[in-house]
Amino acid sequence: MKLVDLDPCDQDVINVFADIDRLISSLYPVATSQALTVNELGLPGVYAVGLKNQDGIVACGAIVKQFDGSWYGEIRRLYVKPSYRGKGLSRRIMQILLHYAGEEEIPIIKLETGPKQIQSIHLYENLGFVQCAPFGEYTENPNSLFMELALS
Repeated sequence: MKLVDLDPCDQDVINVFADIDRLISSLYPVATSQALTVNELGLPGVYAVGLKNQDGIVACGAIVKQFDGSWYGEIRRLYVKPSYRGKGLSRRIMQILLHYAGEEEIPIIKLETGPKQIQSIHLYENLGFVQCAPFGEYTENPNSLFMELALS
């Protein structure tokens, strides 16, 4: 498996983003989705990576630099294709993103996930994330869980 930057023109990236959208739409009302789009991958402050093999992008994730009174990084689009789950790929992607955040001196990492994504929540807790209040443009919502990790 090869680590690649996510290119918005790569059909494998477009396909995996469509997979993510289908999964999220099957779990939660569309109105709660505030996803990073393929077209936003090229924007300044977006660092997005994937693990690619002969099946295309099998795992991916992004961190987006945000400012809400102070700088933070927001984790977006963490995903592993179903046939590749249970192999530690989401942890590997998160470690890459957290390493990047440390190199960029981003002081805190935040994310929004859904309460139905139990394995994701366990991963985040395992990495040291704790629940927090909504941030940025998010508001309280029963379909959202907010977490953060202070980097030292």
